[in-house]
Amino acid sequence: MALVTHHWHAYDPWTGPHQFFGREHDPERRPGPSSGDVATAAFIRASSPPLENGHYLLRRDQTARERTWTDVQDALNWLTDRYAQHPPDPTLSYVDQAARVEHSRAGLEGGSDAIWHYTASLSANRVVVLAVICCPHRHHTRTPCPLPPN
Repeated sequence: MALVTHHWHAYDPWTGPHQFFGREHDPERRPGPSSGDVATAAFIRASSPPLENGHYLLRRDQTARERTWTDVQDALNWLTDRYAQHPPDPTLSYVDQAARVEHSRAGLEGGSDAIWHYTASLSANRVVVLAVICCPHRHHTRTPCPLPPN
């Protein structure tokens, strides 16, 4: 059996209202039934978090060399950097950042994604989603890598 070597792609932080995660927005958060249809084209242009993490890899134009890594520590550094730029609401209780990083490290090294989804402002109704996606993706095996690492 061949050894699968993973790498990781991160996508720009998404911020938006809590209500975006209601079921009425689900159609916007998934591609259509075929690669050439209108729903898929709209999904690919969108920046909102998809329902399935592996679908981020369909957004080739949003995949960037500076956010593609072969070293998991680089991906974790990006997450902690963006977390500092978009801190959580201080009135809410969240898992300690060090624990969050270690949990993400274990997941990324094991071939999973790291999604940090949290409230940045309860009063302003703002949610932040940070996404680091493992590639190749274990659940979207037919989705090609959008940008192979150097």
